[in-house]
Amino acid sequence: MTSTILFDQEAGIATLRFNRPDRRNALGRDELSGIQRALNELRPETRVLVITSASGATFCAGADLQQIRSGELDGDQFQQVTNELADLPIPTLCVINGNVFGGGCELAMSCDFRLASEDIVMRVPASAIGLCYPIEGIERMVNRLGVTLAKRILVAAEEFSAQQMLEFGIVSRLISEDQLIAESNLTAKMLAQRAPLAVAAMLKIIRQAERGGINVKEARELAAFCSESDDLREGLLAQKERRAPIFRGV
Repeated sequence: MTSTILFDQEAGIATLRFNRPDRRNALGRDELSGIQRALNELRPETRVLVITSASGATFCAGADLQQIRSGELDGDQFQQVTNELADLPIPTLCVINGNVFGGGCELAMSCDFRLASEDIVMRVPASAIGLCYPIEGIERMVNRLGVTLAKRILVAAEEFSAQQMLEFGIVSRLISEDQLIAESNLTAKMLAQRAPLAVAAMLKIIRQAERGGINVKEARELAAFCSESDDLREGLLAQKERRAPIFRGV
């Protein structure tokens, strides 16, 4: 990893932290490459990926505009990272522990679950500076939030408070700053305890539905595979024996 992207894996939980506070945790070429390396290094036993910032008042300011202006970076490179995040077979938990701007909003929306601090704000200022947001990013916003809210975020470039983010479904929970780390750790541990085959299958089917249609044949095959798995047998046995299941992903 780079010094601006911190990554570790422990007890089935991978954590990726942005560490570029002097640039409001904006993501340049080095940072995007660091994220891609981290995704490639995810271990088979890793069950959940947590994304947050290591320092600074801003969770993420999106793509580095200085590098975009210089031609060193383009939207496609940023989009490749968000696409990879959105397609991971394990759940992703975004812990928004600071203000979030621009592509940082889309990066958060690429994750499956989002928790946020109570005192943050969100804004995508693309239209305010004359930038048309990347096509795939627009599509993701529309798919996840609906046309009306996507227009407010992208076309009107409105600023949203944390409470508005909760009301509109941009985040699922608001947590006080002093409790955010503890609560996000509990959420990550809960996700890591779920049956990985069933999780991966349902994530895939949900994402297909979100993008316009479920591949019914594939969905049935995924469901059948889970029904025949050792994990299901373990889950049923653990329920009968009133203990926590130990899933192995087989």
